[in-house]
Amino acid sequence: MEYDGSGSSGNEERRNTRHTRQQIEKLEAYFKECPHPDEARRHMLGKELNMEPDQIKFWFQNKRTQSKAQDERSANILLRGENDRLQTANAAILEALKNVVCPPCGGPPLGKEERERSVQKLRLENIRLKKLREQLTKTLSKSKLKGPTMVDSLASAHRQQIFDTCFSYEANQNILVYRPNSSGPVTSQTVQPEYHIDITQVPEIAASAIEELKRLFSIEEIFWVESSIDGAYMIDRESYENFFHAIRHIKSSSARVESSKEFAVVPIEATNLIEMFLDSEKWKDLFPTIVTAAKTIPMLESDVPIKENCNVVQVIWEKMHILSPLVPPREFVIVRCCQEIEKGLWIIADVTISVNINKDPFSAPCYKRPSGCLIGALPNGQSKVMWIEHVEVDDKSITNHTYREVLFGRSGYGAKRWIATLERMCERMALSSVLTIPSTDWSEDTMIARGRRKVMKLGERVLNLYNEMLTMSGKVEFPQGLNGGIRVSMRMNREEGQPPGYVISAATSISVSLAPMQVFNILTDNDTRHQWDILCHNHPVYEIASFSTGSNEANRVSILKPTLGVDMGSLTMAQNSDKDAMYMIQDCYMDALGGMIVYAPLDRNTLELAVADHIDPFMIPVLPSGFLISNDGRRSTVATDAEDGGGGSLITVVFQILVAGPKSPRPSEKSVDAVSTLISDTVQKVRALLHNNPPHV
Repeated sequence: MEYDGSGSSGNEERRNTRHTRQQIEKLEAYFKECPHPDEARRHMLGKELNMEPDQIKFWFQNKRTQSKAQDERSANILLRGENDRLQTANAAILEALKNVVCPPCGGPPLGKEERERSVQKLRLENIRLKKLREQLTKTLSKSKLKGPTMVDSLASAHRQQIFDTCFSYEANQNILVYRPNSSGPVTSQTVQPEYHIDITQVPEIAASAIEELKRLFSIEEIFWVESSIDGAYMIDRESYENFFHAIRHIKSSSARVESSKEFAVVPIEATNLIEMFLDSEKWKDLFPTIVTAAKTIPMLESDVPIKENCNVVQVIWEKMHILSPLVPPREFVIVRCCQEIEKGLWIIADVTISVNINKDPFSAPCYKRPSGCLIGALPNGQSKVMWIEHVEVDDKSITNHTYREVLFGRSGYGAKRWIATLERMCERMALSSVLTIPSTDWSEDTMIARGRRKVMKLGERVLNLYNEMLTMSGKVEFPQGLNGGIRVSMRMNREEGQPPGYVISAATSISVSLAPMQVFNILTDNDTRHQWDILCHNHPVYEIASFSTGSNEANRVSILKPTLGVDMGSLTMAQNSDKDAMYMIQDCYMDALGGMIVYAPLDRNTLELAVADHIDPFMIPVLPSGFLISNDGRRSTVATDAEDGGGGSLITVVFQILVAGPKSPRPSEKSVDAVSTLISDTVQKVRALLHNNPPHV
């Protein structure tokens, strides 16, 4: 008898003529990719298969029930087998204990009372050694304070404070305790719990992840199938779980598995790229639009023996976020391992390691199965990178419906986004290191032309600060209901490199019918910018310098100059002289999945400081605002060119405004309302501008 996945036997199928074989095959294929289709997708499938939406709905419900039962049976079989193996091993150990002898004297083993006395002695010795360590630490700290300079002493004390704040090690339990440091920028602060990590797991997890990733790269025809939704490749769940005996780590019925792969050739030496992957700060800077925080957790190497197939093993805490405050961030504690497979070819694998939070078991909403990349060295300083992402996630209930299509369609945190970001950042690093000005760059201001590389660095920082703001976490929230769907927060900013005082941030997301590239071209058009940008004060803006940051002509950092000052009511920026003249630094880019347009106002004095030789661009005070543009995930095929392929766009608008100085009283809700009104008016003007530019036919 044939089974159609809906709970009906083959005889019932022939009697009721409910589903044809072609319908069943199509439904089965779609189920592998999306077991929880929404109403729009059910209607689409119904039209395609000539079925009623209710039939589609009930088929998927029954199929999920059947699949869950099969998964449970498979898990039970694996668990029973594991139980049998453990019982056999336990019996063997008990039998061996009967015949064990004391190694020093060859006599019978210690009795229970002797073992308890021995354990007690070890505990007392452990307490004594801990006290001795504390005394040595205090003595060392005192000796450091007698060092040659106060600066050295303060720096040393600061480093020790950071280490003591973040890490501790329970040697007798092989447990590493990690507390994400809260001393970073205000824009990235979050209240973090303690992570308790059993470091004895690390070697086996690393070795297993490397071997699994090798198989996923080398035997592609077995594990990879082409998606019927967007044509991208995804892991065939049945083949994968049968081969690796995998079980689900997230048991929720709303959980899903995301899998994808992508490759590219990037302009960077393979060894330099690997170095950046193995340095958490450089890793964060390499993927600024995805990774918002990353810290390598130190371990005692003597307690973590490295397996043969792992040249480097790390434990990393990382937090990722993309697109909008409406998209929840993802947080992982991963084991990262690197192996040189052969000369000029490396594999880097990431996999989640189980942790306890505050010593209690923790069930995270996302779990990274073995993922990572294969990096091969190519001539002329290039590298070929093949990337695999494989993640279990349960974020349906906390993701706004506007962005679900993007996330569920694998263009959110998938391999395509990682590769697109890597390509763009490698191109940017290559261009920023060029000493001579490329023919694509120009500036009518000699001072800015000389400071081209500093301007590019400042533009990069503007983008990074904007990305950090997308989470809008760790700040005082105002009632969202009062702000018409706009998320508003306020913080006291004390960070170097940002204007000190009270800063109000506001963000909202909208959808439009234009493709991302069309939206980008309209919003970067200097002739129409004054129609939506309040900084232009209804007057034209012109570009005085432009520096390319990538092979795509849309990727550039620019210096813009409005023709007049700006009156924003209580938020005023006046121009009384050339030194007070307002400029804007704007950094923007586009790739296959969308792009960003981020800008920040600068006066002439600040701009001159930004390009000065003795000033670090990362210390220039800027407060960025701008747009993040993404495809809406509803096109049938995700295009390789952001301008083609149909479909609409999702736009996230973020404003940041300094409303009071550091010594001023806390601003009232009137200031919050003013910023909310400002972003609402801007969104309305942007909608009107986009409406007057219909999609190209």
